[in-house]
Amino acid sequence: MQDHHRFPIIRWPELWAILALFAALWFIPGCPPADSDDDDAVADDDDAGDDDSGDDDDAGDDDTDYNIGPSGDFSEQMSVDGVSRSYNLYVPPSATTAMESEPVPVIIGLHGAGDTGSNFIQATGLTDTADSMGFVLIGPEGFNNGWFVQGDEGWNSPDGNSTSIENDMELLLMLLDMVAEDYRVNPRQFYVLGFSRGAGMTGLLASLQGMVEPASGVWESPFAAYGICAGYDAAGGAIDLGDASPKRPIWIIHGSSDNNVPYSYGQDFAEDLEDAGWDVTWTSVSGAGHSWLWRSSYGQTNEDLVNYFLDNELP
Repeated sequence: MQDHHRFPIIRWPELWAILALFAALWFIPGCPPADSDDDDAVADDDDAGDDDSGDDDDAGDDDTDYNIGPSGDFSEQMSVDGVSRSYNLYVPPSATTAMESEPVPVIIGLHGAGDTGSNFIQATGLTDTADSMGFVLIGPEGFNNGWFVQGDEGWNSPDGNSTSIENDMELLLMLLDMVAEDYRVNPRQFYVLGFSRGAGMTGLLASLQGMVEPASGVWESPFAAYGICAGYDAAGGAIDLGDASPKRPIWIIHGSSDNNVPYSYGQDFAEDLEDAGWDVTWTSVSGAGHSWLWRSSYGQTNEDLVNYFLDNELP
């Protein structure tokens, strides 16, 4: 994993009046730009220990009006406001089998800068977890392999917006709509997790609830809970975290020896969220670097994260 020296903070120069964000990127050592090569790519399990590196099961589901599409590992593209976006859809046989008796959860995984959706969900072991726990898994790909991409990172406003964040948000909504049309899934059990820059995006999806306007309207997060690994406040404190409503549960995990996204940034974000009234679970992993930390070698697993998600579904 290469060492880079840019810490991306979202910038909306002419933005929605509700948000007065930065007119320029904020740089600190360690966190890579969206177009870097393999900077936040997650290593597979062989590198896991290397620090460098409800009651109503059918709620929301019509028992007679659903589809059960094919199982498989699908790499596809879709157009989002004229921008071609890629994604990986992983539907294990365990999920389609479970759909015969009840709707299943959907989890979206957001990769770090320079990674891909397909590599991320494979290298983190999330596909194996989907196999064993029977949920639908989506690994969307960021524009130029990043999220909330700025103009100087390759975003040339193809949809008329100054950053990719609205397009990113619309992509996630379209993916959930597509999966809900093709499979028997539970809309009360939509979840999102992210690593590094993808974790920054995950925090934005939570904290911008009810504020910005993707193409489909004011952002109303469809996610019941969030998972953030090696993350930070991607708005750099420009968003009042108390304004979002509703505030849904967030599990934040960070390695104490992370040299890419400093430990203090994850800890500060967790504390700021908690102070603003969020339900935050904070996990510090002593000695761990910039790595996917829901692994048994770090004391918690993907299964623990998924069970946390399933304990927090929408009402």
